[in-house]
Amino acid sequence: MRLFGLISCTLIAGVTAANSAPSQLYNKTVSIGWSVQNMVRDPDGKEHGGGSQISYLVYISSTGQLFERASRAIGSQRGTSESDPNAANTRNGEARGLRFEGNHLVANRDYSGAGCSGAMRAVVSFDPSYSTCTVSVTHGKDGGGAMKRKSLDGVVREILSTTVTSTSCSIRDGNAFAN
Repeated sequence: MRLFGLISCTLIAGVTAANSAPSQLYNKTVSIGWSVQNMVRDPDGKEHGGGSQISYLVYISSTGQLFERASRAIGSQRGTSESDPNAANTRNGEARGLRFEGNHLVANRDYSGAGCSGAMRAVVSFDPSYSTCTVSVTHGKDGGGAMKRKSLDGVVREILSTTVTSTSCSIRDGNAFAN
């Protein structure tokens, strides 16, 4: 779980417009999701496992702008935020980046700030016809330090290990936010 130095630079650059979104994806919604199993340490030192479900909806407008809805569920707790193409941060203050690199859609989260550290990078790969997709997710920490993130209950926990499972990706016509 080593954080690639590119993520910080990518977050700054990734908040620009669609960065050449492929026209085949205009007016389409990309749905991605995955499960995460974490081993975490509470502020009191107690270690325990836990899982979460992550999902992103990304609408690519008819002009190539990227609109995002990100959701995280941990047990019965849920958090959702929507970001317009120019938002540099999520509602909870995490730096965000969303852009195209060739035929890849790249989403980043920088957990830094307010006692947190580490990052997430999700890369969506499309087939040549842009009709199917797959997603790969990497979590990392900076220079051997601890990865820490604020949970949905507001507590900052150290993430000792992370395993991503059950990835999914699909593409559909239209704006999922309009419904």
